[in-house]
Amino acid sequence: MNVGEIMTQAVKFCGPDSDLESVAMDMWNHDCGCIPVVDEAGKPVGIITDRDIAMAGALKGEALRDIRISDVIKGHTLHCCHSEDPVQSALKTMWAEHVRRLPVVNGDGRLEGVLSVDDIIACAERGKRGHGVPALSYDDAMNTLKAVCQSHAPQ
Repeated sequence: MNVGEIMTQAVKFCGPDSDLESVAMDMWNHDCGCIPVVDEAGKPVGIITDRDIAMAGALKGEALRDIRISDVIKGHTLHCCHSEDPVQSALKTMWAEHVRRLPVVNGDGRLEGVLSVDDIIACAERGKRGHGVPALSYDDAMNTLKAVCQSHAPQ
């Protein structure tokens, strides 16, 4: 099973010069917890989450409309996958990097969608006795969820 088979394709995205207030409203209106940040060529340069917005607002002490996405994502490493990648490869990245979402890019590096833990859980199946191993198992989904939920903050 490839990433492209289970990813969310129709995703809202923004540019680095967008303000946090408008992006937060886009998240509200599109019922999502993250929005990929793309450059002029449509290539991902970051990802902004609802938690990023809340923390930036609290820590900067400024109105969300006065904070740019670029100020929040600066210095963050972006992890992506390709739509042709095997799902297991994307799961390994999510486990290792403790990320719940991966922007999915095409061969030109342009955004095609997002693979999230929600997509993985929705697709996971329990193995059926006598019917072999599913393409994406329940154990794979739960192990990924456990790995990304582990605290990775400095102790």
